[in-house]
This record gives sequence, structure tokens and C-alpha cells, in this order.
Amino acid sequence: MSERPRPLGDAIRSVDPARALLQTDLIAALNRREIHGLNTVARLASERDRRAATAWIQFSARSHVIAIAPLLIDGTLARVSGKQGKPDAAGAAASLSRIEPLIAALELVLGDELHPAGLESEVDRDAVLIRLDASTPAGEMRNRLLIAVPVGLQLAPLELPRILPAAIAGLKLRWTARLAGPSISARRLDTLGVGDLVLLGIGPHVARLTLPGRNDHPRVRIDPTERVLILQENLEHNDTGIAHGGEPAPLHSGSAGIADIRVQTIIEIVGASMTATELATLSQGSVLPLPPNNGTIAVRVIAGDTAIGGGELVAIGQGFGVLMTTILQNREG
Repeated sequence: MSERPRPLGDAIRSVDPARALLQTDLIAALNRREIHGLNTVARLASERDRRAATAWIQFSARSHVIAIAPLLIDGTLARVSGKQGKPDAAGAAASLSRIEPLIAALELVLGDELHPAGLESEVDRDAVLIRLDASTPAGEMRNRLLIAVPVGLQLAPLELPRILPAAIAGLKLRWTARLAGPSISARRLDTLGVGDLVLLGIGPHVARLTLPGRNDHPRVRIDPTERVLILQENLEHNDTGIAHGGEPAPLHSGSAGIADIRVQTIIEIVGASMTATELATLSQGSVLPLPPNNGTIAVRVIAGDTAIGGGELVAIGQGFGVLMTTILQNREG
């Protein structure tokens, strides 16, 4: 191989920490709340969500301007724009009273009053964009809002979700993420040593997340180019049968010897500790913290449910891999 592996910190940019913190805290503050008899789900809005917003109601606070685009109100499409797609001031004004409970909840999160200040067809693309859904206890979708807030906004202290017993709110727990690595022959696994590379290809990669106290394994996007893990849509309703980050490699048929059988590897990342409060409010778009490790991302390499060693993620050309730093001689899991 012509290119030498480089530490990730030397090869890639970092995600803006202020943006990541605001994005995660805002989702946590609005997710899994009971507001006016409705249950909320907050998540990072997609580009498709942005395109669906034809009008943004501007709200002024003490030091910032917040924008809200109603998409669904009382179970029907919000009428905030005219036939030509231009913002409709009368329709926007009529919608305000119907989403007042959600606006009031946002005021509590911001620790400030919001005053309508105008109507625009676009919103700043640098703003943090959150989608807030509100449904009945039976699961019927009633309201959907897009909320755009500027980076640098300060939120009020987060209150505990009512579903979370206060006694365990400060308990520190640790998550793990597993992604499927390459299938490697048993013969090659036996000779793997310190300094060897396990190639992962070009990112980002999708892994399965294990959260303490939860039986589902939602997806997390591991993007080495940003050095962050971002929680994706919770897939507990999909029975994929892949609980820990990879499908088993198919067994070879015919006369191949056992040393030539390819074994699926799994790359495991042990995350930073989080409080029960933080875990309870995770949703799509939440940015999970990685433990500090001198600018690298430490991983464990597993093959056939057995830990074979440890390493760190490195950049290799346009792709990524694991540089082995330790090998377990007894190969115990």
C-alpha cells in the first residue's frame, strides 16, 4: 500500500462543537414531552422537511430570531402560503393560536418569550433545524413544526422528562456502537499483528447502538470525517435480526479448508458515559460524545464473537481503517 495511515486528527475537519451541543440539547429538551395532552418527538430535520416548508414565521427573542414553519396543524396540512407558494400572512396568523401550546413549550426551553416578527419564504441555511412532532397517546399525528434556531443560542436548564424517575437521573451509563467490518479468512486472522490494517472503505458507516436499559439497537452514523456519531432513526419497529452491527458472513461450501473460511469482523466503539437524563432524551439527530483519547477513536476488533485485539481509526487515502495497536494472545471475548 503506497499511502501510510494517518491519525484522524491530521486528516479531517471537526464538527462545530457549538452546533453539535445546541443540536443535541434542543432535541433533548423537546423530545418525549407531554404538551397539552400530546406526546412529542423531536429529531433533526431533513432536507426533505426543509423543502416542505413554504413559509417561516419569524419570532423575536431578546437576542436572537427564531423561525417556525408549521407543516401539519390539527391533523391537516398547514395553510401558511398562497396558491403561488408565497407566504400568506392571514393563514400564518390563523395558525398561531392552534400551535400556541408548542410555542409556549419552546419558550420554556429558550427561557425567553417569543414575539411574532414577520413572515419569510426562506430560513438561514446555517441555522440548526429541528422537526417537532406532536401525537395523541394513541399515536395519531396532530402537529408537525420545523424550528430553526441560530448557532450560539443559549437554552434554559433542561428539566427531567416525567417518565424518568429522579432518583436515577444522574446515574452515569456508557453506550457501545458496533459496525460490520470486512470478512477475513481464519488463516489471516491467526496472523494478524500490531501495526496491521483492517480496511473499512470510504465512510460514513452505519452501526448499531446499544444503550443501557433498552432492548432495541437503533442505527448510528459514524462519520470519521466529522469525528462524531449521530443517532439515526430508531429502528425498533423493524426486525432486521442484526442486533450488533453486521450480518454473519456466509459459510463457504465445497472443499475449502477451515483456515480459508471467512469470518465476519465487527468493530466496536465504547462511547463516553452519559447520564440517564441524557440517554432518555436521545432521538434522531442527537450527537453522541466520544471519550477523549488524545484525538483518536479507540476501537475493539471482534471476530466470531471473540475479541482479537484493539486499535484506532485512521485515515487511509480517501478511506478509513483500523490500525491494530494490541493483539489478545488468548483471544478471549
